[in-house]
Amino acid sequence: MGVTAQLAQFAIDPPAGFLTARLIESVTERFLDTIGITIAGASSPASRIVRTTVAAAGGTAETTIIGTAERNSMLHAGFVNGVSAHALEYDDLTPDITHLSSSMVPGCLAVAEALDLSGRQMVEAFALGFEVAGRISLGLKSLAMLDRGFHTPGMIGGLGVTVAASRLMGLDAMATRMAIGLMASSGTGIRKNVGSAGKAFHIGNGVRAGLQAASLARNGFEVDPDVIEGVDQGHGHQRFGLAESYVGTGNYNLAKMVENLGGEFVLTRIPTMVRMHPCSTVNCVAIDGMIELATQHGLEASDVDAIDVACHPRLLMIAPYQEPVDSYRAKFCPPYVIAAALVDRKVGLDQFSDARIRDPQILALMRRIKVWARDDIKEDHGWCDGKDNWCAVRISLRLKNGNTLGGHYSQAKGWPARPASWDDLRRKYEECADGILPAQHVRDSVAMIRDLSELRSVRALVRLLTMPS
Repeated sequence: MGVTAQLAQFAIDPPAGFLTARLIESVTERFLDTIGITIAGASSPASRIVRTTVAAAGGTAETTIIGTAERNSMLHAGFVNGVSAHALEYDDLTPDITHLSSSMVPGCLAVAEALDLSGRQMVEAFALGFEVAGRISLGLKSLAMLDRGFHTPGMIGGLGVTVAASRLMGLDAMATRMAIGLMASSGTGIRKNVGSAGKAFHIGNGVRAGLQAASLARNGFEVDPDVIEGVDQGHGHQRFGLAESYVGTGNYNLAKMVENLGGEFVLTRIPTMVRMHPCSTVNCVAIDGMIELATQHGLEASDVDAIDVACHPRLLMIAPYQEPVDSYRAKFCPPYVIAAALVDRKVGLDQFSDARIRDPQILALMRRIKVWARDDIKEDHGWCDGKDNWCAVRISLRLKNGNTLGGHYSQAKGWPARPASWDDLRRKYEECADGILPAQHVRDSVAMIRDLSELRSVRALVRLLTMPS
């Protein structure tokens, strides 16, 4: 069996007892974190535009648009919820893979609600879809995909949704292979759009494409059943499978995608990095480092003459902007988030309002901040499996009284060395839902998510995630 066939067969017929207690716990945490972010993201400019657009297009009102009183078709609602889940840059990251939860949670919820499935069925599908997508990403060496200009979450997340939806819809292994093939032809996401609402579109469009791929395959649409792998000989169409097309010759390892298939799952093997600040993941360590310094020494912006931040070269590749032109670019602007961290002692949703990114005090402090790449930061291997930590920083403050302060920082709150607890995620969820959902709905939905694998119908949960009409 080829790689595509093995992965599809695994998703449809996994080993007995694969859903361990640890796996259920990890899945449940991903749902709590992502649903909360989606509730808050529904009021973002990107989500409002997408909601208006799909409402005009129309569709059977079978699926909930989370954080609103609106419903639409499974595809349209999944699309909107995917945009909402990523619009605030608050979703998690699995190192060496991508932002998967912001695709997988909306995609699984959409199918489970439309088909009136149980929480157990949804948890199983999420775990299997996440596993297949994670393995594909690891085998593709997603950094090579990034270096070729692709923003990976749209495609990788879409593949995860495709596999999960195929299982939830009851597809057999061959139909699942067809669905994967359809998703592979639904490429979504180029890096030029990172730093704009286009980034959230990549996620939402990947969810939509994954749901559509599974739906088409369920109805008999046929494509190449072995789409991941190409044929080595010749230069015709058959050479260009998904791997060859997205990362190029020599940049992928097909064997890695199926190695020890059915062993420990990605969700428990690779720690998820939860974002406690709604901005680019690579900025989170610098934010926490600056807050720690400011709090420990009682610093105010007026005390500081200059701030020097040495970082890994990849940090400035991911977060390259030097000015907070708008709320999107502010999230990828290291000088802005560092200045906000010192002035406000926090970087939360309020720090990315139009008024805050134009605050004269923060803008003045930004002019005294230098963020630059330093090769020896690569010696910090705190990222994952001994790899370079793109987010590590060395912060040095020169104070107006002539003193200097600083330190080396490599982990943010929510990362493997400083993991977020269930209570941390609950507080984040409550903050995201505050003022949107009734307080009782917030409490009840947290309790339902905690016992997600025991939920008889996902529809009972989704009813709590809508605004009162």
